[in-house]
Amino acid sequence: MGANTSKEHHLVPKYWLRAFAEDGHVLGRWRGGAEHRTPVRRAAVVRHFNTDLLAEGEQRVALETYLDRHVDGPCAPVLRATREGQWPLPEAQHALALDALAWQVVRTQAFRSFDEQVGRHLFPALWAMEAVEYCEERLERPLSQAERMEVFWTALRTAPGPSVIGDPRSALRASIRAFERTRDLLAAPGRRLVLLRSSEPLLVLSDSGVALRRKDGTFGLTPPLLPETIEVFAPLSPTCLLISTPRTHHRVHQGLTRKIAAKANAGASAWCQEAVYRPPSMPWPARLQLSGAPLEVRAPRLSALPAQHPPGPEPAHPKIRRSELRALLEQLSREQPPLSTPGARR
Repeated sequence: MGANTSKEHHLVPKYWLRAFAEDGHVLGRWRGGAEHRTPVRRAAVVRHFNTDLLAEGEQRVALETYLDRHVDGPCAPVLRATREGQWPLPEAQHALALDALAWQVVRTQAFRSFDEQVGRHLFPALWAMEAVEYCEERLERPLSQAERMEVFWTALRTAPGPSVIGDPRSALRASIRAFERTRDLLAAPGRRLVLLRSSEPLLVLSDSGVALRRKDGTFGLTPPLLPETIEVFAPLSPTCLLISTPRTHHRVHQGLTRKIAAKANAGASAWCQEAVYRPPSMPWPARLQLSGAPLEVRAPRLSALPAQHPPGPEPAHPKIRRSELRALLEQLSREQPPLSTPGARR
């Protein structure tokens, strides 16, 4: 296993980036407006992004190895064939294209940022709920409704940050579970893949690879349980756009128009975390501006009332159907002995 696989993790696979490269380089534009000619091997890379910090040896890079062998390896020839004009895809290749799109939604900094922001917003409320239960256990009696509300709001106001229960593996588990949900959505009845082409380069590629467009035309961070109306825009090359959509308004015979390309590029601008890439010879699209900051999840407005009914069953994560992913999730859920404890038993 090479150093690049173990340390430098691509948020957008190299095979995808190469479609936007010339002589092995892309031109990246950053939020401040600076542009840098970047080799593909250094584009959309974050060091140790998928590393299991609590594991040792090859298990440290188990998720990155899975993506390389079971996602990028099989999907690369399918998306290359798609770019080269093989469409529609046979059933098995169509399934691999859906795999590639679903993973691209969840393997990025944008998704991880969403997961972390939601955690920051919800942690105080979860902490406060635990505080109510803790008080009842200590007092060995149920609290009155007034007492429950007083404890809840006091704990909410004084809650620490989520780092007090920090788990360096939670983001890796979240991406695996969100992949299953996203993949199911993309394969749902009524959705289809649409491929649009142009004769000239029109599309840029963000360091998130794809963008999610809401029905109202806005781009934003979306929960892992995606709304059924969401469209996924995936620029496969400067001239080739793949769209997962439940709608029928795209006219394939018209190809990739400048208007649709502008929508896709606006998505790249909204969904990029740090940079947007294009071929060095391609001019920056007219009127396209990079957003001033990465997407943010708006803080929810919390309200609390005493429970009127017994609590229902705890929500369950969807079953992971792929055996390799189940094994990965099991590894990322196991308790590990402290790495500094010599002779610790496993």
